[in-house]
Amino acid sequence: MRSEATRMIPRVLAVVAALAALGACSRGAAKVEKQHIASGDVDSAALYTSNATPASGPGVQVTRTDAKSVTHATEYELTSDNFAKFMAAADSITALEARDSSARNYLAANITDAGSTDADAGLKYLEANPKVNNAIVSAGISTKDYFVASIAIAAAQRFMQNPKDAPPTPTLSKNAAFLRTHQMDLSKLQAERSGQPVVTATP
Repeated sequence: MRSEATRMIPRVLAVVAALAALGACSRGAAKVEKQHIASGDVDSAALYTSNATPASGPGVQVTRTDAKSVTHATEYELTSDNFAKFMAAADSITALEARDSSARNYLAANITDAGSTDADAGLKYLEANPKVNNAIVSAGISTKDYFVASIAIAAAQRFMQNPKDAPPTPTLSKNAAFLRTHQMDLSKLQAERSGQPVVTATP
């Protein structure tokens, strides 16, 4: 009979591969600057380190202790329902940042390269702020699912751009196919995450 440690080896290797693949996308650039909505309250932009695991949508920062969420993201399948709720939560966070300087400053803090040893530090950072957490759950999605979906969407986008850049798992392939029909939503998420004005097309 195989020992418990032996049975865990494939899962551990899968987590390592997921982390390496998801984290590699930012290595070509030194830093990505996040410019929040101008209001006079924030004078400087938040900088994200080049080794950060990519995420999609506003508010999410993946730390080195969020391996559990990264693993869940490789199995998280996007659907019309959960993606619509994710988009609503992203809109809610963007609106919160626009009207509330304390929430905006909280989300502007760069925690991606923090030396925290607490598990799930990035997820817990979102959950710890009542205003941010409420903005997410009011859209009908848990903060945990919002966090995981953010990573899953970013991974699928990378797969769309270059399939060799991410593990070709069945879920990832399905997510990429799903997102190919949501290009305008992806552009909106990018604008919300970078703090750029959101442009909506009119008929």
